[in-house]
Amino acid sequence: MSLVLVADDEPAVLEVLSQVVEDLGHDVVRARDGEEALALARSRRPQLVVTDHMMPRMSGMELCSRLKQEPGLREVPIILLSAVLQQGSPDASAFLNKPFEITDFEALIRRSLEKAPGASREPETPVEALGQWVARTLQGPLEVAREQLRKLQGLPPPGQLAVEALGLQLQSLERMGQYLQDAARLSAGSLTLRPVEGDLRSHLEASVERCRERGAGVPVELSVPGERVDLRFDPERLGQVFDVLLSNAARQGGVRVELRASEERVLVRVSDPGPGIPEAELPRLFQAFPEGPARGESLGLYVASELARLHGGALSAESLPGRGATFSVSLPRVA
Repeated sequence: MSLVLVADDEPAVLEVLSQVVEDLGHDVVRARDGEEALALARSRRPQLVVTDHMMPRMSGMELCSRLKQEPGLREVPIILLSAVLQQGSPDASAFLNKPFEITDFEALIRRSLEKAPGASREPETPVEALGQWVARTLQGPLEVAREQLRKLQGLPPPGQLAVEALGLQLQSLERMGQYLQDAARLSAGSLTLRPVEGDLRSHLEASVERCRERGAGVPVELSVPGERVDLRFDPERLGQVFDVLLSNAARQGGVRVELRASEERVLVRVSDPGPGIPEAELPRLFQAFPEGPARGESLGLYVASELARLHGGALSAESLPGRGATFSVSLPRVA
């Protein structure tokens, strides 16, 4: 079973395409325009993207291009559909002219998923199965809520402020579904890395740019060395660590990111100007389900901490009341 992102601005077409993919035994996440598709791809990490060409806010062609610039999404195959283009995009792995036969679409889905990196497998433990079930169960209500929010766009203040706040809460719930799946796989010991040699600096810069796009108006400072910082790491999973830390800092009103490198290790520090973290909470900050009041970022920090550990490194936090917090990712350097 794999996760397939289907994007089309025509509700009837979106429903038909999604049903075909589900009938093939795969999970589906739906998007009604290019920007929503990009946001869902970042949060849900699908194994395949199916997108129409003509869509509002962001075309299918632009979506293909943007996905190829995203760490962790560059290798995901994309099927581009169009009634006007005669050929596909160089960023898409396959192309179908509309209208097309459903059997041709089914065959293309199968072929594309056979080549997809990291295609989902059946869960091996009850914990993994529960994580996947929760994520799938959340998806239906979230799609309905997103559709209702879309209808409310354009309201005058203060209504628009309420719509924006609800939108942020929906994004948080989407991330929670992904965290639950990752936490379940980490608990089962089935989450593995796919490390490659690369320049950590460029991947950190990409995460910072995503943070700036999502948190319009939130100041984000970045300090990196002038030269390459070579490391062996999993771009998708380490990008996930950075995204968790940056999004948490952005909610405190500002972000400062610093990358330091020595011959033995690299250190990424993410600071915020918020009220800080109570001293009593620091020892249990990276627990999956800590005691006390539930905090939405707790599970994300647990996943980020475990992913850093799988890289041979560690995630730590320091804070003083009223003086913000700093999270540090320490990773061993390539010899």
